[in-house]
Amino acid sequence: NATTNATTTPAATTTTTATTTTEVVTSRRMSFRSATETFTNDLLNSSSTSFINRASLLKKTLEPFYRNSFSTFRSLNVVSFSSGSIINNMDLNFASSSVPNNTAIGNVLISAASNITAFNIDPTSVSVNGTQVSGGVSHKISLITASCLVLLSWLLTSQQ
Repeated sequence: NATTNATTTPAATTTTTATTTTEVVTSRRMSFRSATETFTNDLLNSSSTSFINRASLLKKTLEPFYRNSFSTFRSLNVVSFSSGSIINNMDLNFASSSVPNNTAIGNVLISAASNITAFNIDPTSVSVNGTQVSGGVSHKISLITASCLVLLSWLLTSQQ
């Protein structure tokens, strides 16, 4: 007569602790003017259809330019609109580990302006954290103009 011995072993217990790390984000306030567009009072109300639609348009149009330019770019949030054609005010959020300087942030918008047709961007109106960022295109035009004036002046004086 055979005897069978059975041994019961308790199941192994594995405890997993989920650790969440919160990324520290730094915001930069950017604003620019849409010169050829008309401000309406419903843009003052962040719950209005006009505000929501314009904010969505700005976000979906501009975010790809910032994602491609800065690996630490996290999001763009439209804060408000004000009159003067339309002044667009938004916060750009970056990982605090590497925040680009104000000029670099503004220059992305200035460079993208000629490729954006969904809304107007006045490149001379771009400011980041209250600091005006001048568009490089304006400098190139004024440099060409200055060069032409010097050449014209030289030609006129050599005629005498």
